[in-house]
Amino acid sequence: MRRTKIVATLGPATSAMEALRQLLEAGVDVVRLNAAHADMATHATNVRRVRELSQVLGRSIGTLVDLPGPKIRSGVLAGAEVELENGQEFLLCGGDDGQGDARHVATTLTDLAQWVRPGDDVYLADGAIVLRVIESVGNDVRSEVVRGGTLRSRKGMHLPRAEGHVEPFTERDALALEMAIAAKVDFLGLSFVRRAEDVERVRAMLPRRGFRPALVPKIETALAIDNLAGIVKAADAVMVARGDLGIQMPARSVPLLQKEIIRFCNQAGKPVITATQMLESMTRSPLPTRAEVNDVANAVLDGTDALMLSEETAVGLYPCATVRMMGEVAESAETWPRQRVTPEAGGADGDRVAWAVAHAAVQAAEELGVAAILCPTRSGQTAHRVAAFRPKVPIAGISTSSQVLGDLSLVWGVRPLVVPQNADPSEQLRLAIVAARGAGLVREGDLLAFVFGSAGPRAGSTDSVRIVRV
Repeated sequence: MRRTKIVATLGPATSAMEALRQLLEAGVDVVRLNAAHADMATHATNVRRVRELSQVLGRSIGTLVDLPGPKIRSGVLAGAEVELENGQEFLLCGGDDGQGDARHVATTLTDLAQWVRPGDDVYLADGAIVLRVIESVGNDVRSEVVRGGTLRSRKGMHLPRAEGHVEPFTERDALALEMAIAAKVDFLGLSFVRRAEDVERVRAMLPRRGFRPALVPKIETALAIDNLAGIVKAADAVMVARGDLGIQMPARSVPLLQKEIIRFCNQAGKPVITATQMLESMTRSPLPTRAEVNDVANAVLDGTDALMLSEETAVGLYPCATVRMMGEVAESAETWPRQRVTPEAGGADGDRVAWAVAHAAVQAAEELGVAAILCPTRSGQTAHRVAAFRPKVPIAGISTSSQVLGDLSLVWGVRPLVVPQNADPSEQLRLAIVAARGAGLVREGDLLAFVFGSAGPRAGSTDSVRIVRV
């Protein structure tokens, strides 16, 4: 059984009902909806379709709405596109709504000149074009083209110090958040996070009671790297957004930062997603490059909980083949022996007893050769803690709550299983075994490890281990 989860982005190539079904059957664990594209009604419809198909397929499949965040852009061009040549001078205009050409372009930044200094690099066309600042003239910035290329209207633009001035939560984010809460999605991806306060600000906007999606800040800015510890503590899960991170930081740093972020999340017991360009060539090709296969395998060996596909499944020609390929590579990489990162005592939540019990359960399960570790859970935290120790045996997260099961769809190695509501503790044990049998995790005569919290008003506290024979 593959332990690493796959997150796939929905788009024109996969949004039709049959195409979506085939995508889920290929092995997707979480469906990502990018709120930067399409309208909110379309996203809400797609969430409903995922839920319907997960019922049909008998699997718990999570949903993630990715908030678009702020987007600094260059302006409109008079022609369809212009070609910028190395060495030419190019003017960036702050607060200018006019149409640009091969000599100048407007930007969405009215105070652009205040944010750059001579010698700074400015990235256009989502990083494809590099300009070097010569000087500021009023609201405008004179620059030299260091790396030329094709510039089209309203493309993404990155400045070295802009992240400290931009408001991370936009009007479109507010619309997407409202839709996500109404649709009861499992995860919210937060863009342009710079510090823990950015996460807590969004958490304060969630309903006080009822359904509250898990928050997944994307590590994509230099400031986020500086404040990584606080962000991970405030997060429910984390995404390594390598594309934007590779523009904010030197490209040579990104592989090492990926390892650092994943290790940090593993130590905190927080799920982590590795994203961007993992099998990008499969957007147009039926086979990946050898470098891409290496990239996927290395992310698994780093300890990532999940791997994410973007354009490959949103607009690609081979979305299902891409998911299957990613699953095969991940499953192969999981067979390689690696040193496991042990979560720090107390984990991110500081509950030393719960983490110690989870650790002891994993050790006992492996020494006894149990068939599976079953985690009946009201909040999902027991399964989170057990998975953080990366046991060699299967884990089942067992709950009556669809919200808890959706949350567990992202967690490494956890098979989310639903059971009917029942107040009798002994009956809950029997129902958990029935669910595990139905999922093919256990057979007659197998040893099982049960890890759970004692009955009481406080959900989320793990304090008991029980070994039983079926």
